[in-house]
Amino acid sequence: MSDDLHSESAGDRPARIPAEAEYLEEWELFEGGPKWPAWAVGERNGGAPTGRWRLWHPDGTPLEEGEWRDGRRHGTLLRYHDDGTLAIRAEHRDGTPVTVTGHRCDHPSRDPFSFDGLPPALRTVVHDYDEQGTRIRQACYAADGTEVTAEGGPVPERPAGVPEPATYWPDGEWSAPRWRQDGVLQGVARHWTADGTADRLAYNRAGREIARFPQGEAKASPLIEAARDGDAASVELCLAAGLGASPGAAWHAAFEGLPELASRLLRSEPGEAVGLAELRTAPAVPSTGVPEGAVWVAGLLAFVVGAVDGTTGAAVGTWRLWKQAWESTSDTKGPRYYNPDSVYHGYEEADFADGRRVERRTYLRSRTPYRLERFRPDGTPLLERKYEDGVPRQEREWPADGSTVQRRFHGDGALRAERTERDGVLVAEHWYGADGTRTAEVTPTEVTVDGAAVERWRAVDAGGTVLAEGYVEPGIRGGPVGDWRVFGTGGAEPGTVTFEGLDLARDEDLGGAARTLYTWRAAPVPSELHGADAVPWDELETFFGDPQDVPFLLKGLAVGDPEAFDLALGQLSDLLLHQHTIEEATGPAFRYMAALVERVEDADARAALLEFLADIATRDGSLEAAHDLKSILAGLPADGTEPDEHFGDSGVEPAYHEVYTVLADAVPTWTGQAAHQDARIRRRAVVLLAAAPGEAAARALHDRLALEPEPRIRAEILLGLGLHEAGPDTLRTLERHLADDDPLLRCCAALTWVRARHSPAHRGARPLIEVLRGDLDAPGFAGLYLGAGDPTTDAATALALLPSEQAEPLLAELCAVLDEVDAIDAVAVARALLDIVFPTEAYDDGEPLTDARRTVLRAIADSTRAWQFNVNLHEVLAVNGLPCDADELRALADTEPETAPGATPDTEPAGAP
Repeated sequence: MSDDLHSESAGDRPARIPAEAEYLEEWELFEGGPKWPAWAVGERNGGAPTGRWRLWHPDGTPLEEGEWRDGRRHGTLLRYHDDGTLAIRAEHRDGTPVTVTGHRCDHPSRDPFSFDGLPPALRTVVHDYDEQGTRIRQACYAADGTEVTAEGGPVPERPAGVPEPATYWPDGEWSAPRWRQDGVLQGVARHWTADGTADRLAYNRAGREIARFPQGEAKASPLIEAARDGDAASVELCLAAGLGASPGAAWHAAFEGLPELASRLLRSEPGEAVGLAELRTAPAVPSTGVPEGAVWVAGLLAFVVGAVDGTTGAAVGTWRLWKQAWESTSDTKGPRYYNPDSVYHGYEEADFADGRRVERRTYLRSRTPYRLERFRPDGTPLLERKYEDGVPRQEREWPADGSTVQRRFHGDGALRAERTERDGVLVAEHWYGADGTRTAEVTPTEVTVDGAAVERWRAVDAGGTVLAEGYVEPGIRGGPVGDWRVFGTGGAEPGTVTFEGLDLARDEDLGGAARTLYTWRAAPVPSELHGADAVPWDELETFFGDPQDVPFLLKGLAVGDPEAFDLALGQLSDLLLHQHTIEEATGPAFRYMAALVERVEDADARAALLEFLADIATRDGSLEAAHDLKSILAGLPADGTEPDEHFGDSGVEPAYHEVYTVLADAVPTWTGQAAHQDARIRRRAVVLLAAAPGEAAARALHDRLALEPEPRIRAEILLGLGLHEAGPDTLRTLERHLADDDPLLRCCAALTWVRARHSPAHRGARPLIEVLRGDLDAPGFAGLYLGAGDPTTDAATALALLPSEQAEPLLAELCAVLDEVDAIDAVAVARALLDIVFPTEAYDDGEPLTDARRTVLRAIADSTRAWQFNVNLHEVLAVNGLPCDADELRALADTEPETAPGATPDTEPAGAP
């Protein structure tokens, strides 16, 4: 469409335009469509178009001609392409379209009916509408009038059961969506497979699918959403498809504040779904606490105790809901699915007045508050509060004056921040310390920083004196920008500081951070950091932030200010370590942080620094990861290969070579810290000694074990010895602790014994089997840095490392454990058993089974506990190439060796002489 043509004035009347034509600045082509200038001839009744109207583009080419009645299109509309051929033929009834047929043009055309993306062979597109003006059908035709798909392919014969409005789409399914007049999906879309089998119903709102049946999200029902939108036609389609037959559908409608629908569902026979089955069936065994008579409401995925007024359909009084969990899967069309055997994960209560929900309280499984919502009588929100561990953490309130108030809370529930906005614009904001003292006020300002809108921040003391002031980005999460002024630093004159190098969000102590920064920037560089500025940081990668900030952040660790230390360490963590991986800058930064350990005098800070170093060295406490990294270092070839290249070729970050080189060089530092009077520092230091390569580190661990009074640190050392060569000293140490009176030390010694594959295997294996059975409790294990958190998990994974020949004498005991542990641990034991009998490769369908494999498969198939979390067990079985059904697994185990699938007559059964 030419802007020049559409900007012509009435004085440019082309010769072909009748003298009686009027010039219109805007003519709406269709409801909600573009408005074009046009010449027009037609009658008006009280100013409204009526009768036949003809229109031309400003350049005089025909635009359209059509019938009107009292300002509404009524009858036939013809619209034209620029070459004069027909673009649109449409029929209207009282302003509502009945059918619109678009015709392709082979020349440039300004007509908005689009054929973009459609193949050239497709010549005509027909849109049909219902009485409300909703488009209910789209059909495409070739030049000879044959109906084709939107890609120009053939349309098969319509199967029985697929209604006339449904269109066959190129993806091989029939569907009947509903569109607004502007072409955006709105309302129910029905879908059938190519053979006419009903597949699903979806509900679209403003072009986005928000509900689906079946396979949809827990509370998203097409029927409920259609009723919520007042979409009567979609409601009828949902009921015709049988969605009213979903268990508890009337309760679901009442719960969502739809009494008319609830009443209708209570009064009518719900019928049966047309080929669509409700997948969210009630669990066979309700959770503990669900009372007799509770109603299963599939749409809410919950057992419900609540009253519905039989006359009005309104929810009455207080309702209680026992929620069922969704689980993740990769086997279904949606990202999650419903498992009726899964555990319950939540509990809710809701209060109703006059059929409207006025308050809703959501709890975690332990009945700990999780969310509180309050509503006005008209259903609009009044308050939403979220909890963590039962304590309020944030809330949003909508007062009657039209403002919005956001609040944040400290860990004990005390008010931390309150921000009031009106129409998205800040009115006022205040921040408070943990003791309730106001620490900051935020106000609107017309000032901009670097061209961007900002808000003014003032940090104040208890008496209201301004300590620091500057600008922050808008919003309750907006961080500091530009220059800040700090007061009371080095005299009465204010100082100026920037937050450059720190990526901070606003909090109650942002003013304190500004004052800390002032001192931090002025502090001299400590000797341990000499040379740090010469590192080409700008050439090194980090996860977040600018690597050139690393020297400044390293200095923050050493200035002796606890707040500076916390800020610096937090920023370094973001730069250097992310999800158990490191970046290029981590290597040199690790070297300087190790050098700063003794410079950091505060015990809390030193312990935190040592823990961060340990996190880097062990990928956040993974004994296995540390073992793999040390093995790569030990395998460094002597052929001159660059160490970084060797690490990279081994599939790990090249910077780990520098990290482990520093760990070895700093053994004297770790040894000294392992003797520190503070147990937190000693504990982290022994972890670094465990990770450090070399005999000196191992010797330091043995020496510390002999002197260490704290049992948990001794336990950490016993686990850490597994990262060093198993020499005679280690063997004697483990033997001694296998008989220790302390069950924690006995457990850790057994783990390292089995992991190091000492003989005889049963010396370490039997204590671990006791752990699995619950006969050996290991108090304090969950707090060990090098532990997995649960001793049963570590016991199961350690036993899986046993060589087959050492493990087979223990198989009977391990198999018996399957039903002596809880359901989660039973899956871990099953995994360990399968790792023992399938140590390197999964089962290949048809290969003969050894007696050991049969024993394990039969034990898993017969286990009750292992199948309780069947999704977890399915994953374990699938990885090992085994059937995910207990009966099929048992049948495989019971197959006679000589007739095993794929066996040949020459194949000897396992154990044959």
